[in-house]
Amino acid sequence: MAGYTHSISFRAVRTAHSFCLRALMAVCLHSLTGVLSPPCAQAANDRLLFWEVELPAAQVYLLGSMHLASADVYPLRAGIMQAWEASDRLVVELDISGPRALDIQAAMLARGRYPQGQRLSDELKPETWQALRQRLADNGLPPEVMQALRPGLVVTTLSAMEMMKLGLDPERGIDRYFLQLAHESKPILELETLEQQLDVVLDTADPELLVTQTLDQLGELESIMASLVDSWKRGDASALNRLVLEEPLETHPEYADLQKRMFDDRNQTMTERLMELQASGGTLFVVVGAGHLVGDKGIIALLRQRGFQPQPR
Repeated sequence: MAGYTHSISFRAVRTAHSFCLRALMAVCLHSLTGVLSPPCAQAANDRLLFWEVELPAAQVYLLGSMHLASADVYPLRAGIMQAWEASDRLVVELDISGPRALDIQAAMLARGRYPQGQRLSDELKPETWQALRQRLADNGLPPEVMQALRPGLVVTTLSAMEMMKLGLDPERGIDRYFLQLAHESKPILELETLEQQLDVVLDTADPELLVTQTLDQLGELESIMASLVDSWKRGDASALNRLVLEEPLETHPEYADLQKRMFDDRNQTMTERLMELQASGGTLFVVVGAGHLVGDKGIIALLRQRGFQPQPR
């Protein structure tokens, strides 16, 4: 089992850690090959979700990320790249690049395993376990191996596999793109700690709800994707908020606590951290999942509540 679980890429798992699959898709927006795949010239004209704001000590750019993407989302438009060139430091949720990636993966797997004698199926209704078992098998994930992993790690791994079946590549993600550029030229700062992200991924009070919600929404993956991609490319924060945060709760209000942990609480934490980082001055280029920037509890709204005026660029 150790050899198999070690092969689970943390980069894929991390990008799929959203407990609401619409939220997962919001931060992993991608042009589906043969459906939404534009030529590179068009990609360079996509507005994307991009803001500029003057904070007390620093100028800040905020870009809504796709954590999984493909080559056809590049090149990014000139205004974004000009802001990058003018920035002093890169700020991301968590730096998952370079040699640190192996340490992060090991930490997730260590925390994501059940103690000896416990199994995932013990926490689920029989019919839920059977549905999950089938979906795992369909993705080449041996159900008996996955039994030893906590539900958060199982559903994020499964979600990542489903996203990659659509052609998504974590190596092409927007945040990874800028991390690679920054390693050559700029310091990298983080808005969250590894422990905070592991808490979000692995700690859940209701495994049954988490698994059933994931299975329900995986069936909508491709159909919802087109709307999400279109909203992201047009830089339409209102439409993205509607698709990612509002509609799921209208049909499934029981997801409210999961959404609060995934978005609202983390948005508060990341905004506080951003205010700390800006105190050092200069120009910051911030890349976070697109779902964290939209809505009345998103980072942009939280900055406005503090009296600042983020402007779309």
